[in-house]
Amino acid sequence: MSIDIATRGTSLHVTDSVEQRQCVLRMPEPAAAEPIDGERFYFPVDATARIDTESITLGSYVATFIRNGDGDVVAQMDRADGVDLDPGEYLIELEQPVKLYVRIEGSLHVETSGMTTTIGTDGDLFVAGRSRHNHPAGTITTTGEPREMMRAVSAMSSSLKTTSVERSYPTLRGHPPEIELGDELEIPDGMTAADAGVRIEAPPRLRFVYPVAPLAFYLGAEIVPGPVPRLVGEDGFSYRLDGANGFEQTVGETLKQTVLFDCVARTEGFYEIDLAEREDVDALVDLDWADLYGRSLSEQLDAYLSIPYERIADCVPKWKTAGYVAPDPENAELLPYLLDDLATIRTPAGEATTAEQVQTDSLFDFARAGSAPSADTLAGPTRSTARSTEMERAQKPEGPLPDLVDPEPTGAFETVWADDGVPVGATKASVDGYRNGLEHTPSEEIGVTVVVNDEGMDEEGTVAEEVYGDDTEFPFDLRVYRNLTTDRLKAVLETDREFLHYVGHIEHDGFECTDGRLDARELDSVGVDAFFLNGCASYDQGIALLENGAVGGVVTLTEVVNSGATRVGEAMVKLLNHGFPIHSAINVASEQSFVGGQYSVVGDGDVDVVQGESIGASITDIEQDGDEYVARVRVYPDSDLSTGGMASMALGDDNRHHLAPGILGEVRYKDLESLLDDSEEDLGRYEGELTWLSDLA
Repeated sequence: MSIDIATRGTSLHVTDSVEQRQCVLRMPEPAAAEPIDGERFYFPVDATARIDTESITLGSYVATFIRNGDGDVVAQMDRADGVDLDPGEYLIELEQPVKLYVRIEGSLHVETSGMTTTIGTDGDLFVAGRSRHNHPAGTITTTGEPREMMRAVSAMSSSLKTTSVERSYPTLRGHPPEIELGDELEIPDGMTAADAGVRIEAPPRLRFVYPVAPLAFYLGAEIVPGPVPRLVGEDGFSYRLDGANGFEQTVGETLKQTVLFDCVARTEGFYEIDLAEREDVDALVDLDWADLYGRSLSEQLDAYLSIPYERIADCVPKWKTAGYVAPDPENAELLPYLLDDLATIRTPAGEATTAEQVQTDSLFDFARAGSAPSADTLAGPTRSTARSTEMERAQKPEGPLPDLVDPEPTGAFETVWADDGVPVGATKASVDGYRNGLEHTPSEEIGVTVVVNDEGMDEEGTVAEEVYGDDTEFPFDLRVYRNLTTDRLKAVLETDREFLHYVGHIEHDGFECTDGRLDARELDSVGVDAFFLNGCASYDQGIALLENGAVGGVVTLTEVVNSGATRVGEAMVKLLNHGFPIHSAINVASEQSFVGGQYSVVGDGDVDVVQGESIGASITDIEQDGDEYVARVRVYPDSDLSTGGMASMALGDDNRHHLAPGILGEVRYKDLESLLDDSEEDLGRYEGELTWLSDLA
């Protein structure tokens, strides 16, 4: 069992040892936790305990649903709200990194302050947790023959936990089975398309199969050969997928529109919430959501797709992931991980580029945002082994650079590239990384290793040591090393640790150490899960770490000027320690420096170091507008928050739920002090500058 419920003094800890997630609740006095069976709970749970206390307090605000013993919602809590209910049986649902349920047998008092949520009773109090751990249930083997690939891809929707509109909730979709290439098609018993009454017809070629895979997965549809790509359902429903904007764009828009409308329709079901996007959509379309909620999928799609996508395009939240996937058989093994994010998929589109152009574009983008480094800064030393101060040297590393490609923008939070070349500003896909993550064995403490292998870069190492070492809520083991030899660095890389932050000189053929270079391609194994290689042209060494056991990391594609790299590194430290996964972290950190455009992600971008306080990685943007201060709450995706998830504003009077990730909205304040008093976050951006909000007070 992965969930553990235990008390430590006045703290109640609910811990998921597999996902390394933990929720901490406070009690008025020390109390005992007595394990019991889970039959008292309406929803499936992994562990349950009776807590000998009269109240528990969660140190954050969460949308709170209160159900009776039969599972019916009897109350819903908003920020700065309270409710008192007569003695009875109640179930409170708390959306946390570990899914929490609190059962009360007695009177019930619930109070939210906007900062905390307290549940009290004069009767019995029970707590249960359910893991968000979601690994593939098995493996499908297929050949590269398109018709067999169609059957294999169709079977991935077997992981759907429902075919109702509630499948728009990420937790109800399940992780698709893995796919492996083999000599013949083998689909395990029970792994068939969810069969929701809809099929997708497409020409039997991989360039058609891959783009429709996410739509087929989400709809539970079987993919079958046909002369033209189209959706076909019951009662004569048919919808062409090769519209005026082309096949791939039409498929992506169909997926986005269907998910959006399902999110609206689900407000008529188990969770009758006030969804902001419903107001937006209702202003543009005339659909009877209550009627559609109970209709067949074919009838729902017929109604949904009668609305032109252009009419509701602005209502579609920013998508978590977009994949550029070459129609090669081996790329089928990436599909389960892209589908788990409900990624849109297209054939690769981009242009070849050079290191010089990447550096120029990065500098231009930074300057366009309102900042520009001095000439002396640009001519400063780089993180290559050749410590020249000439700018020309920064464009000519000692060894060869990888072939770079600049993908066409997708508008998604993360763009994944599965083709030849190394993508700029995107994630280089790696089956090795994803699969290494599935084999991860958790430790009791979060192990973070900082290596500073050059005395001239110690500023970043000092910041890393201070911030990574300042985590008091969760178990944390920090180790800092300086000026390592090749043998010592080899031992560090082979030791089981959750994260490596490397500061120093790197070339394509190895990490620069005090006695030479260590080439990660020659390691027997890698124990590090995630990494940030903040040295020059670290892509090759990052890929070597993935191939030998790592899950994902951030690398550089060219040489980077030391001062700019230090600024990115310091921002990464703050963001990772704030609960950001590596992709979202570098997304924000890259905006803090003129070298930010020279970083990319390899492997699984969802891997994180420290658990955040809530679902999703959020940050508050603050700007001054005349005499007012404008705050925008922006939620970035993580492994717990994907397309279809929700979040609420922690600022202002907007108590509605918003589809997340994305910008939840903005609030205006007359003075900065009032804004800071309302904010639950300790990290934000003030006029574009990443900062601790406490420093603004």
